[in-house]
Amino acid sequence: MADVQPLRNYRILDLSRIWAGPYCTKLLADMGAEVVKMESMRVYDSHRGPVSPAPGIASYPDSEAGGEPWNRNGWFNCLHMSKYGITLELTTKEGRRVFEDLVSISDVVMENFRQGSLERLGYTYQTLREIRPDIIYASMPAFGNSGPWKGYVAYGIGQEQLSGMAHMTGYRDDGPMKSGINHGDPITGSHAAGVILAALRYRRRTGRGMFVDVSQQESAVSLIGGDVLAYQMTGTEPERRGNRSPYFAPHNAYPCAGEDRWVTIAAASEEEWRRLAAVMEREDLAADERFASNDARLKHEDDLDRTIAEWTSQRDAYEITHLLQAAGVPAGPVLRGPDLFEDPHYRERRTFNEVDHPQVGPKWYQGFAWRMSETPGQVHWPSPTLGQHNRQVYGELLGLTPAEIDRLEQDGVIGTKPTGSRII
Repeated sequence: MADVQPLRNYRILDLSRIWAGPYCTKLLADMGAEVVKMESMRVYDSHRGPVSPAPGIASYPDSEAGGEPWNRNGWFNCLHMSKYGITLELTTKEGRRVFEDLVSISDVVMENFRQGSLERLGYTYQTLREIRPDIIYASMPAFGNSGPWKGYVAYGIGQEQLSGMAHMTGYRDDGPMKSGINHGDPITGSHAAGVILAALRYRRRTGRGMFVDVSQQESAVSLIGGDVLAYQMTGTEPERRGNRSPYFAPHNAYPCAGEDRWVTIAAASEEEWRRLAAVMEREDLAADERFASNDARLKHEDDLDRTIAEWTSQRDAYEITHLLQAAGVPAGPVLRGPDLFEDPHYRERRTFNEVDHPQVGPKWYQGFAWRMSETPGQVHWPSPTLGQHNRQVYGELLGLTPAEIDRLEQDGVIGTKPTGSRII
C-alpha cells in the first residue's frame, strides 16, 4: 500500500462477517490498514451468499450467480475492497497453530460472532494476550459480552425494534416501521472503527493493548438519545410522524411526475412558506386561515400536503428542486440508485469508484466518505475471492514454504472452495 496511508503500519486480523464488522474493517482498510479477512470454508461470510442460490437474486451482477456465486455477491464485494482474503479452519490442530501465528503478528483481532464463540474454541482475551501481549481484541456480539442477553444471536434486522427506534418510525396512526435497511449495522461498524483507533492510540502511548467490547444493540440505542431525554423531561413518548417535522410545516416528501418519483420540501420559516406559495403561483395560500401561521399549518397538515402534492405531481422532481432552491426554499429530489451514479455532484467528488473484480468485471462501488489532503484514500484492489491470498499471506507474512502451504490445502485446513452449503 502507498506510504502515505495513515494506518499503513497496522495489521487487522478480521474474523468478522456480514455487515457491522466488515464495515468497521472496511473503514480501517480505506485508511491504509493491512486487513486480513479470515474465513472458514465450511461457514464462510454469509454475505457471499449460498453455494447454490436461487435464480434471479438481485445482489449478483445481472442477477446471475455464475459458476462460483460465493465470489460474485455484491453485498460482499462492496465491503471488502483492499482487504486480503484467506481461509482457515480453526477446528483443526494445524489451523489453530496457524491462527496463533497470525495473532502474533497482528495489532488487532476483530470478530462479531455470537458471544463466547472464540472463547469456546479456547481463545479468550487473556489467551490472545499470551500470544501477543499488546493485542487489541475487538469483540462486537449483538448484545455485548455481559448481561442477561449476551448469549442471544441477533442480526441488524432486529436491532431497530429492540433499540426502540422502530417504535418511533412510521406514520401517524399506524404501527412501527423499520427504516428500510438494517440501520444498526453500519452505525455499529463506524462506532467500532472509532474505538479501535482510540485503542491503538492508547497502546502507542502506554504500550498496552485492551479488550474492546462493542454491543451492536447499544450502538443502535445511542441513536435515539434525544427522544429518550425528551421522554424523561416530559413523560411523553415521541409520536410517529413519517417524514413530517414536529416543529414546522410543510416538511414532507411529495410525489412527482413519473413512476415513483419524489421530491422533499421543507419551509422552516414564514418567509420560506411565502416563497413556496409564490413559486406554486398560489399566493392565496398565505391568506388561507388554515395556513396563515406555522401553528395553523401544523394543525391542518393533511390539507397542506394534499395541496402541495397536487402541484408537485405534475412536475419533474429536478424541475421542482431547481425552482424552489432558486427561490430560497429547501428542496431536493429523492434519488434512486441510477440517479446516484449520474448526479454531477457525486461525479465530481468521485463518490463511486470503478473497480474491476476478476469474477464480476468492472463495477461501480462506493468510495470514501471523507477527503484527507495529506493521506488520500484509494481502492487498492477488489474484494478477495474465497481464499485468494492464502499463499501470499501464509508465505510472505508467516514464512511458510510452498510445500507447507500445499500440505495445509491437502489436509483441508485452507482452500479456495466452500466445503459445505451452510452460510450463517
